[in-house]
Amino acid sequence: MKRLALWIDRLTDVFAYLSAFLLIITIILIVANITLMSVTGKSIMITDEYSAYMFAGFVMFGLAYTLKHNGHIRINVLTSRFSPNVQRIFRIYALIVVLVFTIYIFYYSVYMVYQAYVYQMRSDTVAQTLLWIPQLVMPIGFFILALQIISEIIKELSK
Repeated sequence: MKRLALWIDRLTDVFAYLSAFLLIITIILIVANITLMSVTGKSIMITDEYSAYMFAGFVMFGLAYTLKHNGHIRINVLTSRFSPNVQRIFRIYALIVVLVFTIYIFYYSVYMVYQAYVYQMRSDTVAQTLLWIPQLVMPIGFFILALQIISEIIKELSK
């Protein structure tokens, strides 16, 4: 089981690098658009749309990494008063609840992408982007998050 957790942790790191890459590309696109507007008065027409898509990817691909490094907000006013063993039980319970919720969101995000694909939905912008393509970051991100939650459960159980 520890090997599975290690494999998931490595996969999470890969998606963290992909998340950072998307943020860098977003910044480059925005700076290029600002520079072009300043110099020529013209705009890269896709800047708003594609920077939003890439930012969504940045967030979705970074969720699992944030969980792995305990970066999410935790409210432990009550649990901090309990013994370490009881805290561990609460943590495992919370991870299981979050896992169920994440799987639920994953399922419906897959359904959303499927619908966008079947109906060939496009953005209402000049680029007319097929929406299922940028929407893919949601099920992928929630899937990686679910795997990381499983990894965290494995780590808690092996303590």
